[in-house]
Amino acid sequence: QVLGRGQLPREQHIAGEMVEGDGCHRVVAAQRKSLVGRKFSASSPNGRFKAGASAISQAGGVLLRIEVHGKNMFYFFGKVRGGATLLVMHVHFGMAGAFAVYKGEEPDATATTRLRLETADGGKRGLPQLAAHLSAMTVECGSVASMYDRLVLKLGPDPLREDADPERLFDRCATVKKSIGLVLMDQSIIAGVGNIYRSETLYEAQLHPEQPANTLTRAELLVLWRIVVRDMQAGFKSGSIWGKKKGPLCYSRKTSACGGKVREWTMGGRNVYACTKRQRLDKQRKAVVVQAPRAAVRTGTAHLGRVVSAAVAERRKRKSGESMAVQHVALKDDTTLAAAQRAASAKRQRRAAA
Repeated sequence: QVLGRGQLPREQHIAGEMVEGDGCHRVVAAQRKSLVGRKFSASSPNGRFKAGASAISQAGGVLLRIEVHGKNMFYFFGKVRGGATLLVMHVHFGMAGAFAVYKGEEPDATATTRLRLETADGGKRGLPQLAAHLSAMTVECGSVASMYDRLVLKLGPDPLREDADPERLFDRCATVKKSIGLVLMDQSIIAGVGNIYRSETLYEAQLHPEQPANTLTRAELLVLWRIVVRDMQAGFKSGSIWGKKKGPLCYSRKTSACGGKVREWTMGGRNVYACTKRQRLDKQRKAVVVQAPRAAVRTGTAHLGRVVSAAVAERRKRKSGESMAVQHVALKDDTTLAAAQRAASAKRQRRAAA
């Protein structure tokens, strides 16, 4: 049985940007350390996930493991650590979701809080008491077969997973007639890339978003894949979609980093950006047969070492003056809550003094 069953969400043209794959991987990396192995009681503060919360408790409430594929996160629950999975919860943040874990004072749930988890094993094992609040566009649960195996089969390779196989992407590019800009946003072909990464990586690879994917050579696809892996790994590690860069090279700019004029238009329901100097559309190119040795680039995040904390990432974002909606930050905890409260207080004081 699937509770709250829904389809994989399509990208939509809405103000702000959806949580991209690196943001989801940051959430899961933190929660594997703090939540996996713990037993929880579950409730639905806004009432929109009552059946699912009840099912989590009935399954035993022990979080056994978490998997992430692109923008989709999967939470496996059972009765005992190391035991069988009895229930899987699927989460997709959408445009402005968040999964906060609190050790200190827990804030009130909001109108968007679909799930609240509270540890039910702290007293017995001397572990800290935790509370987690989830707000997301999609929260549904079911069996491993219906809620994990079925959905993962629909997703393309995820550059931030160790088991990512770029050959699947290359094979699809050779057979589809759609543009490379639409391919990058198609989660069934490559999972985790969103609107910002689309514009930025295509700029770096010197590929026009409207270039048909089946006209790209193996060398061009390899370059693009390596750039996507590198940029998303940098986003995962730094907590900023720009990585070590100071800001976008092409996305949402009038002039690109190389000085070319940036053109903006709508593609697949979202705004896309391209540099008229660096990215040229070749309408005369014909479809090519992609054949060559396998790509040698290390995907995943396990080898990246220490990552920037959520609080530091948000502080840098505020200091730069960048809107929190440019890339929504889904990883929340006590430190981000305190920082948000301080920022809101300072803003009220500035308004009062004006």
